[in-house]
Amino acid sequence: MRKTDISKFSNTGPVQDNSASDTARSIGKILAKALLTLLAILMITGTIVGAFLVSFIWSMKDETMAYDLNKLKLNYTSFIYVYDENGNPVEYQSLYSNENRVWVDYSQIPQAMKDAIVAIEDKRFWEHNGVDWRRTLGAVTQLFSEGSSYGGSTITQQLIKNVTGDKDVSLTRKVKEIFRALNLNKEYSREQILEAYLNVVNFGSGTNGVQAAANLYFGKDIQDCDIAECAAIAGITQNPSRYTPLVHPENNMERQQVVLGEMYDQGKITKAEYDEAMEKSRHMTFVGKKQESGGGSTEIWNWYVETMFEDVKEDLMELYSCTSAKAEDMIYHDGLKIYCAMDQEMQSIAESFVNNTENLPQNQEIDLGYIAMDYDGRVLAVVGAREKTRNRPLNLATDAQRQPGSTIKPIGVYAPAIELGAINYSTIVEDAPLENWNGDKPGPNNFDNRYLGNMTVEFALENSRNAPAARICKEITPEVGYTFLKDKLHFTSLQPADNNIAPIAIGGMSEGVTVREMTAAFQIFANGGKFTEPYTYYYVEDHDGNVILDNRNKEPVQAISSTTSSIMHHLLNRVITGSQGSGRRAAISGWEVFGKTGTTNDQKDSWFIGGTPYALAGIWTGYRDTPTAMNNTETKYAISIWQGIMSQYLENKEPLEFTYDENVVSATFCQQSGKLATGSCPRTGTGWYKKDEMPERCDMEHPVEGDETSSAGDEGETPEGTTPTDPATSSQVTEPSTDSSLPEETEPVPEAPSQPAQVPSQEPEENMDNNVVVTPGDDTLPPGIVPVG
Repeated sequence: MRKTDISKFSNTGPVQDNSASDTARSIGKILAKALLTLLAILMITGTIVGAFLVSFIWSMKDETMAYDLNKLKLNYTSFIYVYDENGNPVEYQSLYSNENRVWVDYSQIPQAMKDAIVAIEDKRFWEHNGVDWRRTLGAVTQLFSEGSSYGGSTITQQLIKNVTGDKDVSLTRKVKEIFRALNLNKEYSREQILEAYLNVVNFGSGTNGVQAAANLYFGKDIQDCDIAECAAIAGITQNPSRYTPLVHPENNMERQQVVLGEMYDQGKITKAEYDEAMEKSRHMTFVGKKQESGGGSTEIWNWYVETMFEDVKEDLMELYSCTSAKAEDMIYHDGLKIYCAMDQEMQSIAESFVNNTENLPQNQEIDLGYIAMDYDGRVLAVVGAREKTRNRPLNLATDAQRQPGSTIKPIGVYAPAIELGAINYSTIVEDAPLENWNGDKPGPNNFDNRYLGNMTVEFALENSRNAPAARICKEITPEVGYTFLKDKLHFTSLQPADNNIAPIAIGGMSEGVTVREMTAAFQIFANGGKFTEPYTYYYVEDHDGNVILDNRNKEPVQAISSTTSSIMHHLLNRVITGSQGSGRRAAISGWEVFGKTGTTNDQKDSWFIGGTPYALAGIWTGYRDTPTAMNNTETKYAISIWQGIMSQYLENKEPLEFTYDENVVSATFCQQSGKLATGSCPRTGTGWYKKDEMPERCDMEHPVEGDETSSAGDEGETPEGTTPTDPATSSQVTEPSTDSSLPEETEPVPEAPSQPAQVPSQEPEENMDNNVVVTPGDDTLPPGIVPVG
């Protein structure tokens, strides 16, 4: 056999070696290509990320601190103005604190104080341009190598943090701070920056600024402090709580001596000065003298001024990106002119009514929060508790979050459902338990622990039934109600819906809501569906007369349509006027009232929110500190206080009526079917509908008079364990309860009202042939429909 032939079948020799070598080279090429590909991807990715990072950083190059440092020196009294009956602003009150606030000019601060703070906080302060790049790089290096960082901020950067309060630990905040420091350094001299820093920085024990610190610790002005005393003050800034000498004198001495060492090493003081200061440091005493009063007022503000102060403070914080403390300082010392939106008459009535203990529960632990406003967002009056003994305590009208109970139903369920067309005024909804309401349990329970079967929307809301509200909420989905409350009505404390019906349907929330939020939400039911953020001041001027805050042209949000607003208004009017209305005790003779009660199942919270043509008001009552169940008598006070204050406010007012959308019309409906009534419908009511979304005519077979074997209940069996009473079929008329021991939502077993709701501003005739309401001479609308207003 030839050699070449033999080699074909050989398993050894050069052929095998060549094959292994070729395989290795192939694998090497593959790995090389993969590595090159990976490197290319990394380079491209790195380039993209780098470009994005550079772009991101560069986008903040114009970041500045909005507040003018020169205004930090101001010490002018601010004034509140209110408007008299002629619309003229008159001085109402001045605002200033009890603090003896003295700004110390740069020339009055001893050189030792300037040297001490620079030596320990920013030794290259006079050389850098606002940012010490060496310290910044060192801080970044230590962050990556050790997972922690030392202070890389300069005095300029620290000043910015003290004024703005922006201390968030993030790359974005740090980049902004760097650019702010660079730009601040261009706008102000180093002397101006150091002067501002020494007057605003925290020096422990509630002091800000070197003058306050010198007064407190040494009982003298800063200009009279020696080197050792200046070093003691300068050492506090790194950690005020740790180095305050009144609490930790040993810590302060240790830090003080570090400051003196830095001053000596940097040539700020001589060896003799260093030795003398070190000796004094070992025997230093601190007097703890408090600042003398500067004549500030100890007057107790009323609840309205208190609320307005907080609103102005929050708006200044947003405007100037500053801390709460800085905003308060501006209010007290910048000579602001605040034009207040308070209605003095209503504020006085509300305060007087609450101050009369006969109008309140005897149990002093049961407290209240009350707020009134108009339908354009103007807050008229505020009462934050039954007593006020000091300034700025917890305000139960604006700060406390409580469970809203059934007051949430109109805004979280019924209004969105009508807006979406899911229901109308007289839609039939079932009062029956839902499966898997709470885990594997059906619910929710109604206040009387009964389910009444089919009923109209009007009756369900009038009688505050929980189960129908839950069914409607489920139909439109809880997310719809949650989004409506959050985005349209600006609720801030809601938790995500999470497909949980309870919070939106019957008010059982994890966080709760404020009286201010709830009251503001109800404005949409009397102003064409518009929501305006509530405000307590019209505008604010600075000391030079420039308008810096302005609420006079607030743009409302169209939360619901004007037609939905009018329909909801009529539904909520039935809560007051209906024979089964849960809010009947809110009625005011001669005035139309709309509103909604709310009492939580455990009776820990009782609410009423309602409106008249002149004003809207909301009130919560309950135990102030620890939620506790109230008895039936105690839950009555929310609605009785509301009615008492509003009655007095309207006593001498000129007559005024609500207006309604002209595209909302009235018609008689069948209580059993919820459709437009015919002559054969035995029980009817007056409903309100969008003109282009009218219900169909009733086609239900009604029982012949005297035949008691047929009823609306024939459509479905009464749920097990429930009362056979059905508001859609009962012919009994139940008058308003006179039992004053019952809370608003704990009425006798309800029966459907037999009389149509009264139509405002109209006296229509009744056509007995088809039993619908018509207006004489109106031939432009479908039969049986009456235009509103």
